[in-house]
Amino acid sequence: MTVLEHFSIASFRQALPVASVVTFFASATFAGDLTGDISDPDVGSPKRFGSDVSAFYLGLSAGYGSGGDDRFGLRAPAGVFEIGELDLTGSYGGLRGGWRGVLPTSIGRDYVYGFEVGYDFGTLDDNVTNQIGGDTVQGSSAISDVLSLRIKNGLTNRKGSVLYFVSLGYVWGDVETTSSITSGSSRRAFEDSDRRGGFTASIGAEHKLSDNWSITGEYEFVQFQSKDVQFNSNFSTKSTPSYRGLRFGLNYAF
Repeated sequence: MTVLEHFSIASFRQALPVASVVTFFASATFAGDLTGDISDPDVGSPKRFGSDVSAFYLGLSAGYGSGGDDRFGLRAPAGVFEIGELDLTGSYGGLRGGWRGVLPTSIGRDYVYGFEVGYDFGTLDDNVTNQIGGDTVQGSSAISDVLSLRIKNGLTNRKGSVLYFVSLGYVWGDVETTSSITSGSSRRAFEDSDRRGGFTASIGAEHKLSDNWSITGEYEFVQFQSKDVQFNSNFSTKSTPSYRGLRFGLNYAF
């Protein structure tokens, strides 16, 4: 074997490990090009109201009302007597259901609109008593079983997870008006019940918890129509019941 042949074989053996390393890194680089850049996984954001173009929902709610203003006076043959001011107070709970649609706006918020039907059970009532001459005169009013139809609309925050809304609507409820006059051991009682209409307005917020669930809170005002209640041919009163309430609820959207 010549010196030149010995040198060539030795050089080839020394080059083998280097070639293997170069081939490994070249293969890794080529594989990386095929798979593309590696990026972090997307982080989930809170559910937006605008993610559903339209949706039906059902819900439960509970509230407490007070702060009404219904002055009770008794009209009698001898004149009109002021008995006192009624402040209808009580707790109530209800069922509701509705539909809402969503429109995007140019300010980065979603406009939400729709309607809601609700039914509230529970009673808000109050009574007053006054001495007129030698007689004790009592008057009371009570509201129960209120059915409502509301139009609701509002804007979400920029994240789309909270809806700020206002509502206007019509209500129907049972209104019971009573009065009594006690003279010594004699007592005369009067009562009138009717199904009466009125209007309601509220302002509130709804926060998305998940794709389907949300919680709500609102401040509402309810005013029923004024009515002259005729107890009999001799006695009557004017009834104008109202109340203000704070309501919380839970909705499930389909």
